[in-house]
This record gives sequence, C-alpha cells and structure tokens, in this order.
Amino acid sequence: MGVTAYGVNSTSTISLLKERAQCVKEGREFRDGRKAGLIVEGGAMRGVVSCAALMALEDLGMTEVFDEVYGASAGALNAAYFLAGQAAYATTIYYQKINNTRFIGRLWSKQIVNLDDLFESIITTGRPLDTDKVLASRSRLFITIADAITGEAFLGLAQSNETPLLTLLKASSAMPMLYNGLVKVNGRECFDGALINPLPLAEAVASGCTDILILMTRPLSFRQCIPSRIEQHIFGRRCARGNQQLMGAYCSTYLRENTVRDMALGRQPGPVGVNLATICPTDADPRIDRLTRDAVLLKAAAVTSARRTFEVFGHTVEEFIEMLRPYPPVKAKEEFKHNGEVHATEGEPEWSLTGITSSSSELRPHY
Repeated sequence: MGVTAYGVNSTSTISLLKERAQCVKEGREFRDGRKAGLIVEGGAMRGVVSCAALMALEDLGMTEVFDEVYGASAGALNAAYFLAGQAAYATTIYYQKINNTRFIGRLWSKQIVNLDDLFESIITTGRPLDTDKVLASRSRLFITIADAITGEAFLGLAQSNETPLLTLLKASSAMPMLYNGLVKVNGRECFDGALINPLPLAEAVASGCTDILILMTRPLSFRQCIPSRIEQHIFGRRCARGNQQLMGAYCSTYLRENTVRDMALGRQPGPVGVNLATICPTDADPRIDRLTRDAVLLKAAAVTSARRTFEVFGHTVEEFIEMLRPYPPVKAKEEFKHNGEVHATEGEPEWSLTGITSSSSELRPHY
C-alpha cells in the first residue's frame, strides 16, 4: 500500500497539484478554478525535514504550481529557496554547512544560534538564495513574523514589502532564547513568527485557498505543551521583561497550535470547502530537534522525508544518490538590515577547477 497524506480530502489536493505540474510541463494555463496553497513548517534544524520534502516537490516539477506559499522561521527560508528552484541546494545546508558549533553554540552560550553569521556567510554568499527568482515567482510568499511588543503574529508579503526579503526572512528566524536578538520590520521590533503561529492555516484559508498542502516537521503524535516554568522564566527575563501581553501570547500559543495540527491532520473538522493534504514524519523517523548537529542523522531525516513525499505523489524511489556539480553564478545582491545598518550583499558561486566540490553536492532520487 502506498503512502498517503493526512488531512481532509487529501487525494483531491494531491491530484490537483499533479495536474498543475503537468500543465506547467506542457506550457498550459491552469483552468481548474482552485487556489492552491503551501504551508511549510520550520523549527530550526528540524527544517531539514520540510526542506527535503520541498526538494521532492521541486524534482516533481511543482515549483510553480502554488498560488500562495506560507512559512515561518526555517520554514520561510526553505520556502524561499524552493520558489527560487534551489530546494535541493538548500537541503544540504543543514548537514554540510550549519551543523557545527560555529552556527549552533553550546546551551550555556549567550547566543546559541548565530543567525547573523548564517545570513552573512551562508544565505548571501556561501549558499546564496536567488532573491530575484523568489520575488519574480508567480507564487506569493507570505512570511510569518511576530511583533516583540504585542506578541501578535503577522504576515509579511515578500513581493510587495518595503522591508527587503532577506530582512523579512531573518526576522522570521530570530528565535527568542536561542538568537536573543530582534529584527526591525517596517518600524516594528520583531522575532521568530513560528513561536506564535508555526502553521498559518487560518490565514491561508482566509486568503481563499481551496487546496492546501502542509509540510510538517513534527511527527504525527506530537502535542505542544504549555511552556515549562523554566522556559517561562527565561522568556520573561530575556524577552518579555515585564510585558504581560507578550508573555500571555507566548504561554497560550500551544492551544492554537494543537487545534491547527488536529485540523491539518484530519483529527477534527477543518474549514468548510477546503481540502487539506498534510505530510509529516512518523515516530519511527530519525529524530531531529532544533539544535541537532549530527550530519548522518540530519541526512537520514532528509532522505526519509523526501522519499515519503515522492510516495505520496505516486513515485517510488529506490535510493538517493549525492550528485556533485557546480552551480552557475547566482545574483543574490540585495540590501538587508543588521544592527540598524543597511548592508549590500552579492552571492558568489562555489566553483572548483574540476567543477566538482563537496560543498556543491545535492541529493537526487534514483528511480
């Protein structure tokens, strides 16, 4: 028996996306009258799971089939790389580039996750995101961000925002208690949107999406809990600092998150007239947490997630092989804000004399 997606009328969503991929392949316009959405969950290093699923969608020719794409934290970064046609390229970042103490420090470090270095040395130069392609995509990219004063989660639309794309992505990834920094978006001090709204399903429905594919990084059995006393204490000292509204938003997020997960997985009724297809890990999958650095484990999780996604769409993959190839020059020149200053960045390709380097490898399925 093949692998199926969870959700509500999931087969209808899967069929729609397959039909649209065929339209793209043949150069035909979509005439289905539906509105397809994609929601990508993050979770720091757990993002390798959703990025690998996007890698599979990319290989299946589905980069242009979605009308709207939603992501928070690592999920937003993954979504951006996907819309740029770089999901396979991005998946290897997790187990080749950032799974070390340079980017993920010790638990006692003041700044456990070095987000500044990630954006400056990886996303803009080492493995540059092609921002031009993201902004030119037919899919509208919505990035979930949280207001550090009110605790309200809001969406930043990448294609029409006065704040540069890389700044929006950095704000969405600024994890309280791990990065311990804020990023300014349109005059508002902001942090990781996934802390407040990790799965913006309600927003996608409100926007009119009729068919939504959801890529989760948490397993089927996961239930979010109210933050522990220690977590509340740390958040209160480092983030809320007496702001009861922000503290209340942080402590109550688990209620909304569990409700959304139940709808996405078909465990309770979803929005009327909306088809949901959810792909998520199982408890038997390699276990990845926010700070996992084990390259073997991360790569195994990526392969498992990609294989599951292929199978949901009716493709059996015998094995994955790692292809080594050079990437063409990618212009990632863009301004982004760091510590109140505007920086210009421009990505450089990773070349070697032979055209093959270990840092330019990517996973590919072998049917």
